[in-house]
Amino acid sequence: MRMKQLDALRCLALALVMVEHYGGRTVNSFIPIGAGSVGVGCFFTLSGFLITGILLQSFDTPGITKARAWLDFYARRLLRLAPAYYAVILALVALNIPPVAESWPWHAAYLTNVWIARGGQDIVFWSLSVEEQFYLFWPFVIAFAPRRWLVSAIIAMFALSLAFKLGIVLGGFDTRSATRLLPGHLVLLGAGCLLAVVSYRGGRADCFTWYAGRTARRFDTAAWASIGLAVLCWLALPTAGAGGLVRYFVNDLLCGTFYAWIILHAAIGVTGPAGAVLDSPVLQYIGRISYGLYLVHNWMPDIVEKFFGPMPKYEAAPLVLVLTFGICILSWHFYEKPILGLKRYFWNAGLRRPVVTAGAPAVEETAGGAVRTH
Repeated sequence: MRMKQLDALRCLALALVMVEHYGGRTVNSFIPIGAGSVGVGCFFTLSGFLITGILLQSFDTPGITKARAWLDFYARRLLRLAPAYYAVILALVALNIPPVAESWPWHAAYLTNVWIARGGQDIVFWSLSVEEQFYLFWPFVIAFAPRRWLVSAIIAMFALSLAFKLGIVLGGFDTRSATRLLPGHLVLLGAGCLLAVVSYRGGRADCFTWYAGRTARRFDTAAWASIGLAVLCWLALPTAGAGGLVRYFVNDLLCGTFYAWIILHAAIGVTGPAGAVLDSPVLQYIGRISYGLYLVHNWMPDIVEKFFGPMPKYEAAPLVLVLTFGICILSWHFYEKPILGLKRYFWNAGLRRPVVTAGAPAVEETAGGAVRTH
């Protein structure tokens, strides 16, 4: 079974990122916490949730060696992420689009965030670098840590992230560029990981039976209180000085709680008016191709200007949007999706397990489903 509402959630997160990049500072200044920050934060939390569930099931499958589980995981990540990513880098280099044309080795090595921390221009590839670097160490934790220690390991990740941020401040480094690095985002990634660990029961991922009664009410209250406090901090505290430091340290903790709550509900299945939105086939389709859209959208204005010359925004915007979606739709159907078909060679048949959702009977999820395609 595919948790289709997560695709719609991806679409909404992507929309927020596009609002920041296309709308500029003026538009983004009216959106609490920042459109791009919310969108990328939701992507990080969702990634932690989905990847952790895959890894837990992979390493706990009877008869499957850790080496085979690693091979399956990394092969599937490579097939999903690398083809579109390197195609975009190649196109930007061929078209001589700065700054990628001059700095492409950093991006090809998934070190964009390190390049930014060293003084490079802030570009969208940084978040992909963070996730790829996360994929390098988190499977080792899942493979070797006793399951009863995983929650403690995630809490340690939270502490490490806060300690890293404190070190950035005490060291006098630029907080924005330095926190493009992986340790600065372990809270958001860890929030998704924690949701996956709590929902992993009896060798099965996505068991949400714990979300009921008093536990559900407490989580609901914590989630809404957290996002309310995050918005209040954004509205009331200045970006500089002591107020900026408060936001700097608490924002991810507050927002990560709310993002995990949203992901939980989308995974279970939202009903009512919000459910009707998340059940939209259009939003779900855009969510499925959101990776390509994320890669391409921020470069399309430069590409349009290169071929058509400078234009007013009201003339360039329709062309940018049409070309962005057109290229990504074609890429999905004729390039990315065919390559994804090779993933069937890197998945364990033993991962077919019933998935229990809160308040619903068990249903069968096949390993070939795209529920965990990022």
